[in-house]
Amino acid sequence: MDYDVIIIGSGPAGATAAMYLGNALGRERVLLVDKAGFPRDKICGDAQGRKAANIMRELGIEEGYRQLPGHPVYGIKLSSPNGTEVDVDITTRDKPAPGFCHRRIIFDKYLHDCAQGSATFKVMTVTDLIIEDGFVKGIKGKDAEGEKEFRAPIVLAADGANSIVAKKFGINQNPPEHFIVGTRQYYMGVTGLTDRIEIHLVKSLLPGYFWIFPLEDGMANVGLGMIVKDMNDKKVNLKAAQMKEIAENPLFKERFANATALEDIKGWNLPLASHHRKCYGNGFLLLGDAASLIDPLSGEGVGTAMISGRHAAKTALEALKKGDFSEKSLKIYDENLWEEIGTEIEANYRLQKLGKRFPFLIDKLIGKAKKDEKFRKRIEGMLPYTGGRQEMGKDSFVEELQQMEE
Repeated sequence: MDYDVIIIGSGPAGATAAMYLGNALGRERVLLVDKAGFPRDKICGDAQGRKAANIMRELGIEEGYRQLPGHPVYGIKLSSPNGTEVDVDITTRDKPAPGFCHRRIIFDKYLHDCAQGSATFKVMTVTDLIIEDGFVKGIKGKDAEGEKEFRAPIVLAADGANSIVAKKFGINQNPPEHFIVGTRQYYMGVTGLTDRIEIHLVKSLLPGYFWIFPLEDGMANVGLGMIVKDMNDKKVNLKAAQMKEIAENPLFKERFANATALEDIKGWNLPLASHHRKCYGNGFLLLGDAASLIDPLSGEGVGTAMISGRHAAKTALEALKKGDFSEKSLKIYDENLWEEIGTEIEANYRLQKLGKRFPFLIDKLIGKAKKDEKFRKRIEGMLPYTGGRQEMGKDSFVEELQQMEE
C-alpha cells in the first residue's frame, strides 16, 4: 500500500510528526513504523521542559501529559567545581510547573498512544530504503509475517542516533568532541530531593556534569554525562566515576548512605547539535537524535526532537502540496529548524567550551549567585526555557565574571 508520508521511529520526534501529519492528512495516509511496541525503556535523564510542553499544548495533549506519574520541576540546584551550591528558580510555585521529570518508559508511551490516534502504526524493523532515480521512495523491512515494502514520496527518519537512513547516506558521524556518553541509574531513598533538578559541575568531569533528577514516589534518576573526546583524553570510566562521586563526594555521600539502586548503571550515546549535521536529501528528512539535535550544554534532546517533528511535518505537507521532494526543496526544513533552535544551541556550545577552559569562572558564577540575590535573579533569567541564555556566553559576561572579587 502507498502512503503520503512514512515515519520511521515512534519516539518523541516521530510521534510528534505523526500527530501533526495525521491531523492534516488523515490517519490512513500516514504510516508510522517502529521496531518494537510500547511501553519500553529509553535511557535518558527523564526531564522535559517548556519546549516539549509548548508542542503538546499545540497538539492538544498537554493536559494528559501533566497527569502522568512524574515530578514537577520549578528550578535547578547548581553546584560548582569547588562544591558551592545554589538554588535557582525558573518560575514561582503559584504557577503551573514549567517542566516535569517523567520516566521515558511512561512519557514515550503516552506520546506513542497519542500518535496512534493520528497515524497507521506497524511494528516493523526497517532494513533498507527504496531508492529510485536518486530519490527515497519508501522502506523495506521485516515484521512478524515476513518481508514487507511500503511506499511514500517522503520518508521522515526519526530512528535515533543509529539511524539507518543517516547511515545509508553517510551523514551519521559526529567528531568525538560533539558526542556525549551518558549514564543512568534509578535510585530509591536519596535524601534531599526537591522540586528542582540538580546539576552538579564536579571538577573531574568538566564540562560534563553529575545529575540527580526527582521522579514519582521518591525515586530519582542519577547519572552523569561527559564529552567523548574528554572522556578518552582523561581515560575516564564513567560507571566507576559515578560510583566514586556517590561514595566520596561530600555533596552526595550522606544523601546516598541509605539509598538503594534499582538497576545497574546503564549508558547511552548523545550526538550533539554543536555539530550541525545535514538532515535532508531527495525524499527524506532526519529528525531528533538522527539529526544530532542534543543540546551541547544540558544534554537535553526531547524538546528539540519534538520541535524537529513539527518542522518536518510542516515541510512534508508543503512538499506534498507542491509535488516537489527534491533536496533543494526540502532544505527549507533545515533552515526553519535552525532558525528556531540555532541561537540557543550556539550559546550553549560557547558556554560548554568556557566551562571546560575556565572552571574557576563557574566557581565565581555560582559563588556570587549564592551571595547576591540580585545577581541570582539575573542568572535565573538565563536558565533553560527563559530565552536569555545567549547572554551568558557573551565575552562581556565572561569579562564581568573574571573581574569579580574573590
